[in-house]
Amino acid sequence: MKEVVDEILAAEKKVDALLDEARQEAARIRQESEKEATALVSAAQEQAQEHLRSAVTAAREEAQRSRDTAFAESRKQQQELRDRNHGALDTLVSEIVTLITSSEQQR
Repeated sequence: MKEVVDEILAAEKKVDALLDEARQEAARIRQESEKEATALVSAAQEQAQEHLRSAVTAAREEAQRSRDTAFAESRKQQQELRDRNHGALDTLVSEIVTLITSSEQQR
């Protein structure tokens, strides 16, 4: 009977040892998984930040191109307006000068 009890106790010790090994292995696997997950999340964050930086840079460049285009168009329209109204402006200035000189002569 003592032998049976000793065998049962020995078997329980083996089971306890196996359970401890299994717990340790599970803890190791959990740590590795957490480390891997952290690395993946970190890599994803870096990639997202890079995409965001690229998008911001592209948006700024597009905004600058739009401003440049609008400025060039505005300059072109100003020049066209000046060219179109140049004759009328010269005529108006001549008429004003004529009015001023004729009113001075009448005095």
